[in-house]
Amino acid sequence: MNKSKFVATQNKYVNNGSKHLHTTADNSFVNCVIANDTPKKIDFLILVIETLQINATESLLLKAKNIGLSDDFSTRVQFWKMRCSNPLRNSYTFSSLTTDQIDSLVQLISSMSENLYPLIRQLLSTKESETLNQERWSLFTSRLKSLIRERMNIQRSYVASLLREDNNEFFRELLVILSLSCGEGGAKRLKASLYHQA
Repeated sequence: MNKSKFVATQNKYVNNGSKHLHTTADNSFVNCVIANDTPKKIDFLILVIETLQINATESLLLKAKNIGLSDDFSTRVQFWKMRCSNPLRNSYTFSSLTTDQIDSLVQLISSMSENLYPLIRQLLSTKESETLNQERWSLFTSRLKSLIRERMNIQRSYVASLLREDNNEFFRELLVILSLSCGEGGAKRLKASLYHQA
């Protein structure tokens, strides 16, 4: 998925209409609802962050503290419970993320993406040698698939399809989302991808 397609997809979600979903921080999401795949998408975005950075969980919790997020991010257990709202996980808890939790996770992912942008850019680059790109991509996908096998229910057909050698489109899409989550307006762009018009 290229950047322009992703941005265009996001823009259609933004509606300054009326009063369906109330958020104190941003009126552009009025009359929008959380997309069904939001817990899955958030969890996989964090999984990519864990793929790109060693000891990512500690970094995520420290970042959450530094940007003043809630007690949901105070311990590994609380953070893990939020991520288990992803129905593809081995430890799925049948719980739902609240709008406040989504807002906090969006801030956290956006902030972490800023730090990891040089690595994300390298993986998405088409300007370097094909051999170097393939080496980087191979290391990245190998590590990500290892985490997927460890955390996700591999009996699910969707998870099994992600582990196929030739299926990298979803991984590229996640990297593009993270790249667009950086910088000014990054959190807003990420949030737009998690909602749809009611």
